[in-house]
Amino acid sequence: MAIRLKLGSYETVQNDPLDRTFLGYFPRMTEEEAWKAGRGVWRMNADKASRQRFAVIVGEGVVRAVGEITGVSTHGDRVALEGAALVEGHPVRDAWINQPDPVINGSQNPVGYCELPEEKPFIYRPCACGCGDTTERDFLPGHDVRAIQARVREHFGGSPLKFIQWVDGTLTDSASGAR
Repeated sequence: MAIRLKLGSYETVQNDPLDRTFLGYFPRMTEEEAWKAGRGVWRMNADKASRQRFAVIVGEGVVRAVGEITGVSTHGDRVALEGAALVEGHPVRDAWINQPDPVINGSQNPVGYCELPEEKPFIYRPCACGCGDTTERDFLPGHDVRAIQARVREHFGGSPLKFIQWVDGTLTDSASGAR
């Protein structure tokens, strides 16, 4: 899923938590300016925002910038996206720049979420357990346990106790600086 952030009208600001001098949309703004204006700060769930890969910045009903999210920062009860505007040639950016707002739901909320077909190749990756399936997270549900159990069988003779003792010993050695 991508986050859609809808800009209001242009206004100058002081004491902005992101050190911006303006907010909102103005005609002829560059994609970089749209990203800077639109990446924050918003009332949104930081955890949900951090799980998204792309953000679409909308001004006057049209996509003005598409950015890749690399993290989030919190500013009181508000959240800002960390990342950068995508450049020409990126398939998600090229599909959506100057297109109508992808979130059509009648809500006045400037924060919305939507599926962009072009983002799928960037979101899904092989499950880390090695099963061959794909997921948008590190593991499919339950596959993290499957991967741990396989390693316990392979390296610790199937003994969870030996595995736990090894983890505890490794962490103790690491904390004390021993090698």
